[in-house]
Amino acid sequence: MYFGGEWKRRARHAAGPLFGCLLVAYFVYHAIHGDRGALAWRELDRRIAEAEAERDATRAAREALERRVALLRPDSLDPDMMEEQGRRLLNFAHPDDLVIPLDAER
Repeated sequence: MYFGGEWKRRARHAAGPLFGCLLVAYFVYHAIHGDRGALAWRELDRRIAEAEAERDATRAAREALERRVALLRPDSLDPDMMEEQGRRLLNFAHPDDLVIPLDAER
């Protein structure tokens, strides 16, 4: 009988710290693996870096297109650009040009 009472007394004294340790473990686990935890944060940073890289590539392509369009504006028309666009649209070539046909089936 004395043995059972001793176990109850020790269990009662250990219940508080045990509950505290389990509570801390719960919060630590969710701080790492939760929806807003460290791993989710790292994944979000990776996705942000990918989006920024895509944004930079798109911005560079847009700036290149804007430079080409600026050469075709009436106030600053570049004769070389106009000739290039005319040849491309009309499918003409200069007699001195070297034309290399590309096979579309390859």
